Amino acid sequence: MAFTTLLFLTLVSASQTQTASIVVKAAVGETITVGCPQAERYKRNNVIWWCKATWGSGCDHISSIDGQKVRNDYRGTSITDTNGKISVTIQHLEEKDTGTYWCGPGDKHTFNVLDIVLLKVFTGTWEPIVSEISGVVGNVTTVPCLYTEEEKYYKKFLCKVTSINKCTIIASSDGAVNNLQNGSVSITINNSHNFTVTLGNINKADEGEYWCGAVTVKNIKIIQVKHLTTAEGRSSISNDTSREVLLKIWTIFRWLLFAALAVCSASVTFYEHFAKGPVLQASK
Repeated sequence: MAFTTLLFLTLVSASQTQTASIVVKAAVGETITVGCPQAERYKRNNVIWWCKATWGSGCDHISSIDGQKVRNDYRGTSITDTNGKISVTIQHLEEKDTGTYWCGPGDKHTFNVLDIVLLKVFTGTWEPIVSEISGVVGNVTTVPCLYTEEEKYYKKFLCKVTSINKCTIIASSDGAVNNLQNGSVSITINNSHNFTVTLGNINKADEGEYWCGAVTVKNIKIIQVKHLTTAEGRSSISNDTSREVLLKIWTIFRWLLFAALAVCSASVTFYEHFAKGPVLQASK
């Protein structure tokens, strides 16, 4: 059963529409549990829905909860409310379960999306090649990401791994970004199959694993994995300022050296003049 949402959904910023977006990866046959933290605030007077997106604003109902009344339309998927925490469990994952899932309050005709889960179900083992990047605390760091021609029209995103197999989106190519601990985030899409995410004013809490990804409503790709480490800055003085300070020190040292040489030269002349004593002329 498809229905129309109140919002035309993209990967949006939590600060803009109170929507939280996460990426979850799991292997075929595994079981995952995800929460609906934003939707929990609206459960008192609303039915909380869990559905799978089928196109821009269409969604297939999977589960819903209204107080103690639970409806599960898909076998292997269940929604629960435990001590005020709403969670959804999907068992025996299949590759076809990959896609975009929405959670939020609503009814059969309207739906307010508050939580977005991008689920990637993979076959085999997960052994990505991890690229190391580094930055200086308080400075700006860039995260370079690549994409293929196939992903040219996908939305691009960067997320930060926050727990095992879960990654919170911090920037996406539709212009939606979330701030890190103390800094800002911006994303730039280039035409040469790469995009760059700039992280401003980074700190130790920003260290960790990041995923570069591309997404459509029905397909999720984790393209690259990055690992960020940070180091304390050696000095708050810029290179130009440092060179200027060194030049001033050298100028002062040079004049002091010249003065010392002049004093030494005068001392030697004085010593040579008086050490010989007075010159006496012989009397006739």
